[in-house]
Amino acid sequence: MNLEENVEKILKYTEASFLTAGDFWINLVVGLAGVCFSLLAFVEAKKAKEAAAAAAVTVKMQSLTIELTEIAQRLDKIDYDIDFQEARNLLSESSRRLIRIIAPFQDKGNLADLKSELTTIVSNAMTALDNVRPENGQAVVHNAIYFAMQWHFSNISNLTAEITGIFEKSSIEAV
Repeated sequence: MNLEENVEKILKYTEASFLTAGDFWINLVVGLAGVCFSLLAFVEAKKAKEAAAAAAVTVKMQSLTIELTEIAQRLDKIDYDIDFQEARNLLSESSRRLIRIIAPFQDKGNLADLKSELTTIVSNAMTALDNVRPENGQAVVHNAIYFAMQWHFSNISNLTAEITGIFEKSSIEAV
């Protein structure tokens, strides 16, 4: 083949319309199908991301609910012979855990009110516990600490149950 024949072939290909070539149409269909599948994949990925975010919220709420249930059960099972140190530790641990759990959600109206109520209940419980504190080696009246604290622990437990209900509701709504 010489140069003239090559030039003629090139001119022949350029003169023919690409619309009449079958390979053009095949490539166009394959390309459009690829774009369609890419769009469908994008839509499905977006749905999967939203589902994963909802699942993450649900799992977090469920783990918080479990922790709240543990707190409530511990408060409900106070020993009849509880001493001052045990009562103080239980009150401190329970209030600290509850405040930590509520803190990220305190902007929500109902939890903000509950946090305020928790602060009041814990303050009252601390006062009641301080009133039965043994001083200077003085013996405490048998079960005085239990009777001084059981109502306050019950209030904290009830508040914990209310917070648990709110978290369970949020978990259900997230689905």
